[in-house]
Amino acid sequence: MRISVQSMIGFLLILIFFAGYQGGKYFLNNRFQELGLALTFALFFYGALYTALTDRGIRWNWWFWSAPALVGYIMFSSSLTFALNAGVGLMPSLFASREFMIIFLAPTLYFLYRLGLSLAQLEKLFVISLIVIILNYILSYHRVDLEAAYFSTGYMSYLVTYDEWRGYRLKPPTFALIILTCFALIRLVQHSRALEKLGWLLVLGMVGYVWSLIMARSQMATVALSIMIYPLFLSRANRMNLLILVLPIGLMLLIGLSGFLIDSFMHAEGAEVRAKSYILAWKTIMELPVFGYGQSSGYSKTYQDIFGYKFFPTDLGIIGTAFKWGFVGVALYVYFLFLVLLRLLRVNWAYRKQRGTHNPAIWSILMMMTALALNLILNPGLAYMQGLTTAAFAIALTAGYYEELGLRAKASALKTPLAQQNRQNQPALIPLSPPCPAHGLHQREQIHRRQAQREMLGGDPELVAKDVKIRQRG
Repeated sequence: MRISVQSMIGFLLILIFFAGYQGGKYFLNNRFQELGLALTFALFFYGALYTALTDRGIRWNWWFWSAPALVGYIMFSSSLTFALNAGVGLMPSLFASREFMIIFLAPTLYFLYRLGLSLAQLEKLFVISLIVIILNYILSYHRVDLEAAYFSTGYMSYLVTYDEWRGYRLKPPTFALIILTCFALIRLVQHSRALEKLGWLLVLGMVGYVWSLIMARSQMATVALSIMIYPLFLSRANRMNLLILVLPIGLMLLIGLSGFLIDSFMHAEGAEVRAKSYILAWKTIMELPVFGYGQSSGYSKTYQDIFGYKFFPTDLGIIGTAFKWGFVGVALYVYFLFLVLLRLLRVNWAYRKQRGTHNPAIWSILMMMTALALNLILNPGLAYMQGLTTAAFAIALTAGYYEELGLRAKASALKTPLAQQNRQNQPALIPLSPPCPAHGLHQREQIHRRQAQREMLGGDPELVAKDVKIRQRG
């Protein structure tokens, strides 16, 4: 049986999404994450090589170097600051921050798009991955002894939580759950055929079962609020004016309710521990405001070794982000959060205007990013593996739609993406082996000559055809 290159790449992308959304954290101590990162690098260099040889229109330097620059800054700065502040080696912290390497997924997917992988195929692979991830969670929930895992000293103890009214719960792949919930909802509304509606009802039932297991009230409320906000403020560009008008009122209400919220927080379960952690983190931020304390590692020193066994920056929201990466890190986080959000909004508006319907993948990720923006203070999820995977996928997907929907200046015939040339002439093909550079140059020279001939003959097809016949006879 012959396996096509596209089928192989599609399978590898499913594995990468599975790793990126932490589907493999329930077995083998999350070593599946390393496999996902390795596959991302392999496809990154594969796509970079072919686009460099075959695609003259791509901004290759930007797409190739932007990810290493960003990842390098985050990993080295956080590792170096922790090494200096805690008096430990650099390398353990560097490896502890390796999840940022998933950012390479953005240029990887864009390279593959330019080589012929259609956006519809990419979205299909993405949704299949989400379904597999949720099925894997359900199986893991019933496979793992949650009580034994909670009281163990191994890796699984970090994946199980407990409180009196909800009992023992396995931490879910939250981003995958929210995106698939929104995707199933909009597909259920869009489809008219009974069989397709039944299929998405089954998916909705599956995610509904997971929501019933974890009973995450705040997350469900945030997603519901995002969906309600969308038709009021985000569905069209002119609705943004209304949002700008309402924002000051919302801020005033938030300030008015701040006393009640703080009081509720201080009387909640575990509030005393969290309050002490906030105070400790804020003192550290004031001492190290620019780059923060840095990234800890279990192989050198942990935050618990230094600040106490109940101190976890990931539980402190944006304060925890400032603690780890300083105000520079917070600024980068806010910038990329709203960069991705605005790109999604722009594509969503253009897609609806040109095609008369919503793109389910764009809309679902938009709801996820809206929920993150609403919960910015308490949950900076974009700074961790699942959020980074979502942001990388969103950037690549919107980059493709920017070209297909004409949101960027139209390229010339020579600068048309190879993906579009393939779709115009034949089914999209991703090459199996590198083309000969000389052969590629020869093809480009022929294209240049043909274009020059058309310009000389005024673009008249009859004159061009006669000219070709004359040259053939000669």
